[in-house]
Amino acid sequence: MVAEGQTISAIEFLTGDISLMIASSDGLVAQWFPVRDEKGDEHLTKIREFNQHKGQQIVTIAPEERRKGFLLADASGQVGVYHSTANRQVIVDTFTKPEEMRHIAVSPRADVMLIEQKNGDIQVWDIHNEHPEISLSALWGKVWYESHEQPKYLWQSSSASNDFEPKFSLMPLAFGTLKAAFYAMLVAVPIAIFGAIYAAYFMSPGMRKVVKPTIEIMEALPTVILGFLAGLWLAPVIEMNLPGVFMLLFMLPMVVLASAYAWWKFVPKSVKYKIPPGWEAALLIPSILFAGWLAFTLSYPVEVWLFGGDMRLWLNSIGIDFDQRNALVVGIAMGLAVIPSIFSITEDAVFSVPKHLTTGSLALGATLWQTMTRVVILTASPGIFSAVMIGIGRAVGETMIVLMATGNTPVMDFSIFQGLRTLSANIAVEMPESEVNSTHYRVLFLSGLVLFVFTFFFNTLAEIVRHRLRRKYSSL
Repeated sequence: MVAEGQTISAIEFLTGDISLMIASSDGLVAQWFPVRDEKGDEHLTKIREFNQHKGQQIVTIAPEERRKGFLLADASGQVGVYHSTANRQVIVDTFTKPEEMRHIAVSPRADVMLIEQKNGDIQVWDIHNEHPEISLSALWGKVWYESHEQPKYLWQSSSASNDFEPKFSLMPLAFGTLKAAFYAMLVAVPIAIFGAIYAAYFMSPGMRKVVKPTIEIMEALPTVILGFLAGLWLAPVIEMNLPGVFMLLFMLPMVVLASAYAWWKFVPKSVKYKIPPGWEAALLIPSILFAGWLAFTLSYPVEVWLFGGDMRLWLNSIGIDFDQRNALVVGIAMGLAVIPSIFSITEDAVFSVPKHLTTGSLALGATLWQTMTRVVILTASPGIFSAVMIGIGRAVGETMIVLMATGNTPVMDFSIFQGLRTLSANIAVEMPESEVNSTHYRVLFLSGLVLFVFTFFFNTLAEIVRHRLRRKYSSL
């Protein structure tokens, strides 16, 4: 319990009677509580130390009644106020002469300290210590909480009360925010950028007049509707056709390439010439629908053949947990919400490339593809990059889709089959239930500030890179 040659000078339970505070004669104070090992056996384990009184024997330990805080008094007359979970020293000061102090106590609300002197007098000190459970280590570091086997990042709040061991780690929420944005951009960026380049450069003007306004109108669709559909319709569909979803990722490009090859190789020229230039993409719609139908039709036979009839159980058997409302659902739903913004800005950037650049390139013998890759995209790259960064900013700040389409579980798991909780969704869920001016309430405002920093960072980075790209390719 204590170092060799030292003795125990004070010992007390923290509130809850799980953690034991043990002070040694050299002034070190350690927190101990039982921890289960791999076999399920409990062992009393030293969790953390407080050495601010090192060299001075601890006389008294006074635990708070409603929080995981405690007071220490040493033989030199110094009294310290601490919080165990935050691993934080609030204050250490001398309040009385060492030869006069006998005992200290703290009120049930931890706002008054009593110091009993040897002559029988009692000093009364007011304590203003409203939020001791917050520290940088508690917000952003791993914390070893009571009844847990190891240090963890945890967010587990309780409404309208501080009478528990606080678990206010912002790491799971920040991780969930970036995870949701990553999967959303993984879906949105290729579709939006490639679609915008095709619409601006290859598509016929008549078809472009229909496609562009249609996609831009999608931006006006309320995200709460997308979240509702994702949570109540898309999530069950993906769960029931999980193999089909992944087969679609491979079948779709294969079917599109096969259709293009068949059009080039087997369709007579007399038929090809009847299709106006720029309308070829419309012929792929039946192929895309066929690929989707084929993937979902083969989903159940493939699931029976390869996964024993249930791919979810197969994933669990290899150690991959599956939640119905997971990052895959969020990525698809939020990707659809972000696509219109990226598409519109990218299409405008590509379409605004000066005509003399493209016509000059074509006049010098370059093909349409060479002109697009070596002239058009380079010139439009500032606008394309800005579109991507604006899309990331919107994905980071999205609330309703992640609120309704995820399990709202603040876990740190990058698996596409696991749920998540974002900063914005956490604010929306817990702000109405938090006690005004409580620690929980203030941490929610802090998480809003963190969310602002994220969006500010991405927008600033977008501006910096956009200006550099503009300077680099402005001479074209």
